[in-house]
This record gives sequence, C-alpha cells and structure tokens, in this order.
Amino acid sequence: MQITWNITKSFLFFLFVAILLMLAVLFPRSPDIGVSGNAMTLEYGYEFSWEAYRHNISLFLDDVTDRGTLGFTRYNNPAEEEIGLHMARSLKVIITAFMITMIFGVLKGIYDFYDRWGGWNIFGKGLTWIVQSIPDFFLLICLQWLIIFYLPSIRIFGHDHWYSFLLPAFLVSLYPMMYVARITSAALSNEKGKPYIQVARSKGLTGKKVLWKHMLRNSLYPIFSNLPAMMLYLLSNLLIVEYLLDYRGAAYRMFQAFDVSRALSGSMKFINESGLIIGFGLSFMMIVFISQLISLFVLKLVEPR
Repeated sequence: MQITWNITKSFLFFLFVAILLMLAVLFPRSPDIGVSGNAMTLEYGYEFSWEAYRHNISLFLDDVTDRGTLGFTRYNNPAEEEIGLHMARSLKVIITAFMITMIFGVLKGIYDFYDRWGGWNIFGKGLTWIVQSIPDFFLLICLQWLIIFYLPSIRIFGHDHWYSFLLPAFLVSLYPMMYVARITSAALSNEKGKPYIQVARSKGLTGKKVLWKHMLRNSLYPIFSNLPAMMLYLLSNLLIVEYLLDYRGAAYRMFQAFDVSRALSGSMKFINESGLIIGFGLSFMMIVFISQLISLFVLKLVEPR
C-alpha cells in the first residue's frame, strides 16, 4: 500500500512539473522591434501579452490533438523524428553511464571503506575527494588534450563511430560514480561494529563473506534511496559533455533548439522550436521518473525487516 501511494505521489509530481514545463516553454518570447529617428535606428523592446500566450498554448494543443505532432523543427521535420533520433544516441550514453556509476561506484565505495590511510591514499578516499573537487569541464578539456596529442588515432568527436558513446558515458558517469562511492563507503561504515557482524564472524565467516553477504546488502537501502538524485546528477553533466565532444545527442539538440544567442540578441531570425524542447524535457523527466520507480521497488525488496 505504501509503495502504491509513493508511486502515485511521484506520478502526480511528474504531471505537475510537466505542466509547468509546457507553460514555461510556451511563454511568448518574441521581441517588439521598431524604428525611430531619421537614422532609422532599430529599437528592441518586450511587452507581455496574454493574447500571445493563449495563442501559443492553443497552437501547441491543436498540433498535438488534431495533427498528432509536437510541431516541426528548423529542418522541417516532425519534432518526434528528431526526438527519437537524438534520444536514441543519448540513451546509449545514459544507460552505459548508469551501469558504470552503479557498478564501479559501489566497488570504489568498498575500496574507500577499506582505505587504511584514511584519505591520504590517492587511490582511496583521496581520489574520490579530488575528482569531486575539480570542475567537470576542466577534466574534459584535459582528457581531450591528452587524447588529441598522444592518442590521435582515437576519434573522440562526433557520433559516427560505434564506440563514440563510450567516452561521453565515462565522462558523464565520473561525478555520479564518486557520489555513489561516498554513499557506499558511509553506509558500510555505519554497518561496521553492529551485533550481527560479530555473530557472523563467530560462525566462522570470513571478512569478505560478511561484507558481501550481510554488510553490502544492508547498505543497498541508502544507496538506492539516492538513485533519483544520482540520475539527476548524471543528466546535469550530459549537456557539457555532448557539447564539448560534438556528440549530437538529446541534450545538444535541446540546447540548439533554445537558440540562445538569437533569443538574447532579439534577432528577427529567431527559430521557435517549442514542441521539440517540450518533447526533450518530457523525455528527460521520464528517465528520472523511471529511476524513481526503480528506486521504490528495490527499496521494497532490500528494506531491513
């Protein structure tokens, strides 16, 4: 009963945020452009109009209900086609990064738990602290420099090769992996010294068996309770990785759809791709929602009795 209520709350929150997203994207952004003076100087201004806001909303709803589309893009393609194409590329990065984060994050957390040097070991807690302290774009630029000058045969830019998603996946997972490592290490430290460990050791179980059979299982609850936050952490790194590696995924295309430079300059060539932005936004929200469902079901299975 409790898990049903939690799923319902998550779904209602998803709907609420989806409505806010659509209202924000459909907010009228077109500037008022006029001419003044003998020099015919262009003047830019903006005045909010409820009529324009209603027009944007009704136009979007008409496209969805009557034409069955989210609209058309700057390339005159249906928004759904580009969403499917670019999301497929990003999903390879996201799924691979999620697997790297969970597997190696937990293993790194176990290593940190057994770190004898208490943080001075560069491969233990020290590495976790250092990686989380350095900005991700700095690490990305350094890695690009190393590969370009010392491994020029590896193509790190673009998405054309079968392995193109591997480097973005690793870079996207780097910070969430250290986040999971810290949670795992803290959870194992919290389990250390509890009575059931002494009982297990008295029965002849080795330290490794106690760790994998008892301590790690009891540590899964705090790990998976942070799964949605980890997924948000992962998705927040996606744009900068795709942009700097020229990987034409969903985050890259969504950023392009905002047309930031033209929107800020008030250019008359501003291209409105609201339907595409809404589609990408809902897709990313769905990924987070699925991670919440996975978290709820796993927590139900591993919840301490």
